[in-house]
Amino acid sequence: MHALLLVLAMGLADDAEALEKFKADIKGKDGAGRAAAIEELAKTKSPKICAKLATMLTNEVVEVRVAAAKALGGQEDKKRAITFLIAAVQPNAKEFPVIAAIVSALGKLGEEAGAGEVNKQVSHEQLEVARAAVEAAGEIRSTTSFDPLIKAMKDCEEILKPRDRGPGGGGFGGGLGRAGGPGGSMQNFREMRERAQTLKPEIQKVLVAMAKVNCQDAQDWELWWKENRAKFKPEKP
Repeated sequence: MHALLLVLAMGLADDAEALEKFKADIKGKDGAGRAAAIEELAKTKSPKICAKLATMLTNEVVEVRVAAAKALGGQEDKKRAITFLIAAVQPNAKEFPVIAAIVSALGKLGEEAGAGEVNKQVSHEQLEVARAAVEAAGEIRSTTSFDPLIKAMKDCEEILKPRDRGPGGGGFGGGLGRAGGPGGSMQNFREMRERAQTLKPEIQKVLVAMAKVNCQDAQDWELWWKENRAKFKPEKP
């Protein structure tokens, strides 16, 4: 009992020392300096450090928010870190680098509790966010990720269909006038196509790694998942 109390006391001392140092390190610093101080603070792992990092996810410059999100992805108190990261999604909805960092951090934490938010971002219209979400889904390996990943691949394939150049063809085959996902702003066809060309192989790579089979396209993946959904459990990395 005495040894346990000693360990707890040492942990609290580490917290206090790290937080005092952080307070001094960020004083008068620009965004880059505060981001560097966050990286240093994150070397200490504790609920108090998680809480402090969470305060840096809002009301800060983007550079600092990104650093805070990345730092939370390396904390040992995963449950607390995931809660803080998910809570920061809405306040940062228009800051795409921050959303990408949040999603990447959820992937690094590798817990099922983060899968729901990751799945929501797989179809984000901004490539940096969607790509981070696809990679994060591959790190978490939740069965709940198969449907959104397959749907995102299907959307990519729809956009990549040969364009109908005939009268009234509408520009591209059966596709989407607006890329899906939380971003909500219109993308032109070239941007959508470039996004689809980049994202589709990333989705394929993650699906193959999770399923340990190699399907050719979204339709094949849909058929495979329909047959295996009830019994399949991905191997954790």
